[in-house]
Amino acid sequence: MKNRVFLFTLLLLPFMVFAQSQSKPFNEGNFKIDLSYAKMMKNQLSIGYPELRIDLGYGVTNWCVVGVFGSYGTQNERFSISGGYDTISNTTIAHFEGDLTTRYYRYGINAELHPLALLLPDFYFVDVYCRGELGIRTVSYHFEPEYSYPYIKPVQSNFLYGGDIGVAINPLRHFGLFYELCYDNFNYQLANLQTGEKKPKAFHRFGFNVRFPGPKKWR
Repeated sequence: MKNRVFLFTLLLLPFMVFAQSQSKPFNEGNFKIDLSYAKMMKNQLSIGYPELRIDLGYGVTNWCVVGVFGSYGTQNERFSISGGYDTISNTTIAHFEGDLTTRYYRYGINAELHPLALLLPDFYFVDVYCRGELGIRTVSYHFEPEYSYPYIKPVQSNFLYGGDIGVAINPLRHFGLFYELCYDNFNYQLANLQTGEKKPKAFHRFGFNVRFPGPKKWR
């Protein structure tokens, strides 16, 4: 009986090796595109603005994905200045009231870590990950009618850093949905008016991802 089991296993071995060769990790060797939407915080007054974002990544290993990202957000508000003489800028400011459109651009590099891929390499339906990113945030101001206010630069660029924790549901081989809880150095609330102490504030991001060519073996 033992000899029959051994011979049967020996006959199945080539098929098992072939099947394993057809298996491809969910992240390693795959390209990924993430499209997402977030309701972000503009300043300490919690005036939110929507953000659209795209991430392009490549799976270096099954637990590490590196890539680049870019996003765009905009905010429209009414802007007014009372007339008077400004002693700091030594200029006379006439009364102004108009529409101010603020545009936000964020771009840089990121890296994702997928610990679940180490524990369950063949389980693709649920994915838990964390991400860190570095980049630049550029803000541009557009006034209607045109106006140059001495305290506001038309374009500002600052160093951006942050990270998030995410969970993805992958019902299909090449398609999934995800949610991320995000933090960065530009989203905060003012914790103390006297000292100007800032407290980090999270924002939420929702989106979907597309992977190609995707794992050949799907469970």
